[in-house]
Amino acid sequence: MSPIKRSLVNACIGFLVYGGWGVLVNLMHGQDPAIKAGVVQGTYSFALTFIVTMLMESLFSYLYNLSKNDLLSASGTVLLTCGLVFSGSWFINHLAETPEIFNTVILGYVLGGLYSLFYVVVLVRQRRTKKQK
Repeated sequence: MSPIKRSLVNACIGFLVYGGWGVLVNLMHGQDPAIKAGVVQGTYSFALTFIVTMLMESLFSYLYNLSKNDLLSASGTVLLTCGLVFSGSWFINHLAETPEIFNTVILGYVLGGLYSLFYVVVLVRQRRTKKQK
């Protein structure tokens, strides 16, 4: 599967999972705010999932070219990517007046952090495999 197709499939899954989570944690505030929170979180997650993989690819490559060090490149990629994504998620939900921002975004923070870490480990392994050939 091509990187674009993988990104699109993951983005659709992200929309369903995070949008559903946004609805679930905001239901106590009524159906309309819950649906709004779900659409906001789902749409943001869709777009983010689609582009974050390309961002990590580029950032890891750039940082590795600067440092020639896997650990520095991987750490920098995860920290910068997560910092950008997490602050953006909080800001968008704040603008949308999501009642339960922390509860809405926490699942994304945990899973997004794990996804970023896992993906960068894969990038390191790919780079090492290419280097050995």
